[in-house]
Amino acid sequence: MALCHGRSLIQDLSMPWSQYQFGHTLRVLREIVACLCVLFLCLGGRPFLHAADEPLVRVTYQSPGQPTSPDTPPLHEEKAVEGRIRVQAVDGGLLVEDRQGGLWPITAGQSPVTETIAPQYTPLSAEELNAALKAELGEGFEVFPTTHYLVCTNAGRGYGEWCGRLFERLHAGFQRFWKRRIPNLEVPAQPLVAIAFATQKEFQAFQLADAGGQVGAAQGYFSARTNRMVLFNQSGEAGPGRALTAAQIQKQALRNPMAIATVIHEAVHQLSFNMGLQTRYADNPAWFSEGLAMYFETPDLEAQSGWRTIGKLNTSRLGQYRKLASVRPLEIRSLIATDDRFRDPASAVDAYAEAWALHYYLLETQKEKYDNYLKNLGKKQPLQWNTPDQRVADFEAAFGATSDVELALTKYMARRSP
Repeated sequence: MALCHGRSLIQDLSMPWSQYQFGHTLRVLREIVACLCVLFLCLGGRPFLHAADEPLVRVTYQSPGQPTSPDTPPLHEEKAVEGRIRVQAVDGGLLVEDRQGGLWPITAGQSPVTETIAPQYTPLSAEELNAALKAELGEGFEVFPTTHYLVCTNAGRGYGEWCGRLFERLHAGFQRFWKRRIPNLEVPAQPLVAIAFATQKEFQAFQLADAGGQVGAAQGYFSARTNRMVLFNQSGEAGPGRALTAAQIQKQALRNPMAIATVIHEAVHQLSFNMGLQTRYADNPAWFSEGLAMYFETPDLEAQSGWRTIGKLNTSRLGQYRKLASVRPLEIRSLIATDDRFRDPASAVDAYAEAWALHYYLLETQKEKYDNYLKNLGKKQPLQWNTPDQRVADFEAAFGATSDVELALTKYMARRSP
């Protein structure tokens, strides 16, 4: 049994790179609800079940409303969510997954009441999810379905179709890469959702409500809470009334491949958390989550299928790493132990450079050890947080002493050339 000590249940998966590097993603959602951090006892004897074993429930709870005046405490309003219980705490708190795949942390202090409404939980079908997205986002949005995705956008058919093709090629490459190493990859129970806005202004307005304003100037994000990828059309040319074709958008993308890296980075986060590599709201070290996404992000805009540039040396990241390595030694232990360096703007650039280099080195030279580490990481349960010492111990059990890894990494990267 573990306590959530002083940590939000809205998991940080990535940080807002846009003010540091080439417009990358975000800090994914940090909703500060203080009572969650103290009262949520994790996994209070309840096993982590598969959907086939779980009923569909309706959980009614009290949610703080808006205060009527500065001197009046906010009134509570009754809300409800339908889904399955992923975690049940010994104090009565819950983590509920709704039928769209969103996660809802509900504390005992919100007085949750659970009612079984069907013997088995089932996620929304593709058709039901399509209708729910249209109803939520409103007029002007179209949904473009692909084999594995629903792309919901107001940036026009061309942009929606182009995003769908891009995501499917990445999905094929991602699956092919990992199936050779992890045969039991999970299959998402419903299509993965991407919301693509026509303009940055619309994107920013949406993220204020969806991500609490934590995205900043980032160009896209993956939300661990909603399980959605959110982005905007960076060309600035597609939108309501502008019917650019997918072929025209492809030409634009070829002129700005690093903007596409933003999209790919977030799509990799989404795939990783939906195919069993990682678990949402579990203790996922930032060095691993971000390093993995950076390993895949080198754009491949010309292949007709798959993603041929997975693991290709990322020259931009290599330049950042070498700039760092020229002024100070690596600090792998601090990178692994906590996520603090990723959260601090003063150290974020260096943290991402080291995370990319470490991930590249391990995937290229320590494949069997990496795969074993990844399998153990994928077994972590929601809302159970490791101490810094435990994180380091897990890493060293897989790869050896951090000092030895630093030395080998430094020598290996010195031999890499663009």
